[in-house]
Amino acid sequence: MLISDIVRRNATFFGDRDATVVPDVGVRTWAELDQRSDALGQALMDLGIGKGDRVATLSSNAPEYLEFFFACAKTGIVGATCNIRLAPAELSAYLRYVEPSAIIVSADQAALARRFVSEVPSVHHVIGFGPGHGFDIDYESLLDAAPSGTPAVRVHDDELYQLASTSGTTGIPKGAMLTHANAIAAMLNWMAEIPMREGDTNLQCIPMFFNPGGPAQIHPVMMKGGRSVILAGFEPGAFLRAIPRFGVTHSTAVPTMLGMVLDHPECGRHDVSSLRAICTGGSPVPQPLVLRVREMLGNVLYPIFGMAETYSCGLVLRPENQHPEGSETQRRRLSSAGKPHVLVQARVVDDDGIDVAADNSTPGELWLRGDNVSPGYFRMDDETARSRRDGWFMTGDVAVIDGDAYITIVDRKKDMIITGGINVFCRDVEEAIYTHPAVAQCAVIGIPHPQWGEAIHAVVVLRPGASATSDEIMATAASQLAAYKKPRSVDIVEALPLGGTGNVLKRELRKQYWPAS
Repeated sequence: MLISDIVRRNATFFGDRDATVVPDVGVRTWAELDQRSDALGQALMDLGIGKGDRVATLSSNAPEYLEFFFACAKTGIVGATCNIRLAPAELSAYLRYVEPSAIIVSADQAALARRFVSEVPSVHHVIGFGPGHGFDIDYESLLDAAPSGTPAVRVHDDELYQLASTSGTTGIPKGAMLTHANAIAAMLNWMAEIPMREGDTNLQCIPMFFNPGGPAQIHPVMMKGGRSVILAGFEPGAFLRAIPRFGVTHSTAVPTMLGMVLDHPECGRHDVSSLRAICTGGSPVPQPLVLRVREMLGNVLYPIFGMAETYSCGLVLRPENQHPEGSETQRRRLSSAGKPHVLVQARVVDDDGIDVAADNSTPGELWLRGDNVSPGYFRMDDETARSRRDGWFMTGDVAVIDGDAYITIVDRKKDMIITGGINVFCRDVEEAIYTHPAVAQCAVIGIPHPQWGEAIHAVVVLRPGASATSDEIMATAASQLAAYKKPRSVDIVEALPLGGTGNVLKRELRKQYWPAS
């Protein structure tokens, strides 16, 4: 099965049903989405772009993303979505590596595109959409002039479909190669774990450039003829109001976004009974957040661990395994990432590739294997080889596993703090800080210390209207941690630096304390 089969089948089965909805702007049916993605595919081919060539996008959330994804699927053109939160120099570097023949730009990103596109020699065509984009090639005019009919290109499920840029938290993103087979396997994982019915409604508020092609509930809901309500960006009040307005059944939001929803003054004032699943990931989910979501939005939360390289899949903490009133062991598991998706295998191993003890305390690296896992990084054979061993993908995440196979992510390998020769996992310290009722967001890093090498430092954002001092936050954490894990300093700030997917950019926090070298 190919990604293009989704839109073709739905155009046949549900042609007059809504496929995409942009609130207060417009609706496109499945028949229209099929026809427009045909036209876009034909138009790109008329520009001389063919199977295996790359086409980039630089856009906020819009229905054109889905037209682009399906056009890629129908033509064999490889999509390369760009993180709109990167700096022009970073975008230029990424696209010089990917070498797209064209880039599709939304009007709201036109100014950003003009700052770097001329530095990418491979780009021969800049296609703009939306009022006032100002580029020579207009998206709608291109579609209007395209030949009718579906592109006559033979595509196989093991061929490249999209490049997923890694999050960029450690520098210029790598392009994880994703095939049709990877995408279908990812969607089947989501459909097996999350209840989805024919005609469901997904609220799309996370960036659509993230894990492109849609395993993050764009296509799993749509595979059964559902629709996607697309918000150009995230605003917690708009999120809450959209649920009763459109009968939203599914959504995906990173922990930072969920915290903003729960702290919004409208939370609790809207009917959210239509919700059946909210997936969250991108960073570990603090236990207090899990409890607050269950209280305010219902038993609908699915904490998930996934990466660009695994097409969003890996681990999931299913609602039936969330027991806030259960035993101590059951409550502890609320901080875990759960168990592997049904079509994913997982191990936690030591440096020699040997499984660690399932005692929930011995750390090791999380390895994953499944049909959803990328075959490697685009044009990076050495990077691909370094991230694979014996058929397993080495995630770079440090985890522990218990006797019932619940896996808890404790840190990234690169983020582990070594203080006085002892390893400290940031997650342990962050979980303790999150128990302070005034804390909305927290990030823990190591900073230089003349005696211990690194000292534990926390950067905290308070909840709206709340107050707390650094000493109070440190005292809360100290009451729950071993002495060597206690934060030695706390900064209270207005906001944390976030990447395009809502993950905290710890490298930006470290820049304030570490030499540039």
